Amino acid sequence: MSVTSRIHLAGYPTFNLSHGDNEVEVSAFGGQIVSWTRAGEPIVFDNSADAISNGRTPYRGGAPICFSFFGKGSLLPLGTTLDGQHGAARTAIWDAQVVESENAIILSTTQPSAPGYGPTQFSCELVYTLQEGLNIRATIRNIGENECPFQFVVHTYWATKDPSLATVTGLGNRYLDNLLGLTEQTEPDSTVPHQTPYDRVYLDTVSRQELTLDHHRIDIVTEGCAGAVLWNPGPNHTIQDLGSPDFVCLESGLVTPSKTMSPGEEQIIAISYSAHPA
Repeated sequence: MSVTSRIHLAGYPTFNLSHGDNEVEVSAFGGQIVSWTRAGEPIVFDNSADAISNGRTPYRGGAPICFSFFGKGSLLPLGTTLDGQHGAARTAIWDAQVVESENAIILSTTQPSAPGYGPTQFSCELVYTLQEGLNIRATIRNIGENECPFQFVVHTYWATKDPSLATVTGLGNRYLDNLLGLTEQTEPDSTVPHQTPYDRVYLDTVSRQELTLDHHRIDIVTEGCAGAVLWNPGPNHTIQDLGSPDFVCLESGLVTPSKTMSPGEEQIIAISYSAHPA
């Protein structure tokens, strides 16, 4: 078990955590996971060939952090469309601290509330710990002067060569379909593989989900979360910084309903991942 660091060409630090046959890279830019391999096999989608990595543009792939809002804010109480996408934390350079004794990285940032809310300031301390699995713990505080809602989502791209074979348990059957204007839909069985493209916010998720892909299974346990997102743009996408969409995005966090916090209040969100051969 070890932690090493380096300075990216764009000027920000990145960190490598290793434990057994697990290797995880975490970036101070965006506060996100960039890669995760187990025994050399990718667990999260490696988009390094196509992603923009200039220290200014959001890095697509791995597991970006969406904070202090998700998407364009349409699931916040006002339901308005905000400029930007997924909040400014994903283009911030987070402060970083290495805790070698716990094989952990602590990242922290301060971000404003979504435009039109509050206004206030939120702090987020994000701890990545690699042991037998990968644990994420976010402590979010309202450090401003006004009550305000926020969202926090780990936008994880899980690697697979065939998204059409992926199965998920624990989603529930009600969802908002973003391909149909976020209208509420119901499916008889959400564990059946979904054909791409899809972009859904599931409303009745439980705290344990299981994602089975072509070469591995991911067990996900959450605390303090609400809802989950399932996304793949399909092979005919027009996203310039993305090649073949060899992933299933199953995103955990506080999606909907959002959390409204008073000044001085805090929220803890914990997500644990473990990867196993399928």
